[in-house]
Amino acid sequence: MPEDVKVAAGGAGGQRRRRRRRGRTPGQNSTPAPGQVSNATSVPIPAPPSKRGQKRGRPLADPRIGVGCIVLRGDEILLVRERGRWSLPKGGLEAGELVQEGARRETYEETGLVVELRDLAFIVEFQAETWGHHLQFFYTGREVGGTLAPRDPDRDVQEARFVPIRQLREFIRFRPRLVALETWLRERRPRHFVFNLDKEPAMLRKRRRVGVGAVQPDLQDEPTDEVDL
Repeated sequence: MPEDVKVAAGGAGGQRRRRRRRGRTPGQNSTPAPGQVSNATSVPIPAPPSKRGQKRGRPLADPRIGVGCIVLRGDEILLVRERGRWSLPKGGLEAGELVQEGARRETYEETGLVVELRDLAFIVEFQAETWGHHLQFFYTGREVGGTLAPRDPDRDVQEARFVPIRQLREFIRFRPRLVALETWLRERRPRHFVFNLDKEPAMLRKRRRVGVGAVQPDLQDEPTDEVDL
């Protein structure tokens, strides 16, 4: 039919309206071309997550971990003399070692005694610009075997022996550890002791020997540039 006839057939007073095909909104039931993103809201890409516990770019803490043991025999306590200084049996935790495993190993190496660990006695934490950050765990232990004789592979321990608790201050001269040990002997409950030695210089002052006992320890002056760690 000719075009002019089609228009006339639309009825009086009007023309037949052409039906407009509804176009589809871009991205609606359509496959986007390569490289295009459809029907999506742009979201900023988050920065890669930092290491767990690390905030504002500050480095993670890296304290030196120490482990040791308290062994009592009646009114006496087990001490070792290492490089001229007396202390509880203790040492550094080795890689891949659990804290309690390290405490048993150090006790055996420094004293020759095999111990069964009981409870956590105390934690001593201290830091100083000179020596860094240290975190030391001490457990109570019971003798179950061995012979009292140092087996230290590094040969740093010269002697191990039980000394009267009442003479403790005659032997241990590192005050942060002495404070923790004396407190535990009084209270017999676990505690966490924290010392900032840069702000508490009195904790590092040399202490005069006090009291007179039957056992005379072989004390040497501690070097000013090294602490009993």
